[in-house]
Amino acid sequence: MDLKNAVIGNFNIFDNIFISIKLVVAFIAVLIYIKLVGRTILNQVSGIDLIQNIVLGGLVGGIIYNPKISIMEFALVLFIWTLIVYLIAILTKKFSRLRGLVEGPIIPLILKGKFNIEGFKKAKIDIMTYASVLKNNGIYDISKVYFAQMEQDGSITAFTDDYDKYAVLLVIDGKINHVYLEGIDKTEDWLKNELRKEGYNDVSEIFLAQWSPHKFFIVPKSQDYKLKIND
Repeated sequence: MDLKNAVIGNFNIFDNIFISIKLVVAFIAVLIYIKLVGRTILNQVSGIDLIQNIVLGGLVGGIIYNPKISIMEFALVLFIWTLIVYLIAILTKKFSRLRGLVEGPIIPLILKGKFNIEGFKKAKIDIMTYASVLKNNGIYDISKVYFAQMEQDGSITAFTDDYDKYAVLLVIDGKINHVYLEGIDKTEDWLKNELRKEGYNDVSEIFLAQWSPHKFFIVPKSQDYKLKIND
């Protein structure tokens, strides 16, 4: 092969214009995709985010260089995929059970200092990996862990029996987080009673409620918030 063929190859200006137009369409589609789904998808917060990004990359990369697929067909495929992802995002936000099914549930590993063996099996995590994650979080003694769980993104949240410095989300978008509630050794009745003291009789009114031993931070869906300093 001579130098000219190595550099230029079978150059066809019309084919390259066709590819360039597809590339512009793909760029616009990705911007719309990020706008609709949310920028957190760039950080691959969950497993479903990773799958969405891989599929999108495969669609764009595979179709751009396929001359048999027209620009309209390309745009239609991107539109359908973006619509599917957008609907999944909307439905998983609205229905927590569907979110757990799509993204996986939060799995308790340690509750009140006791190992949840079934949780370890369900999370498919071995003790060596668990111990390594704890060390990365500054916890070197497994026996000191009071509460630990695997999050939906695969990360592990853990705190020791000295948990005064920790804060946990007990209400998320109008729904009680029972895993965290049990982790701090509190009951649903206790939580509802605390919320009533702050003037909230219905949990569904609350966007988030964060508890720590020193304060209770509540943000209602009306956008106002109250900060209670515990005695």
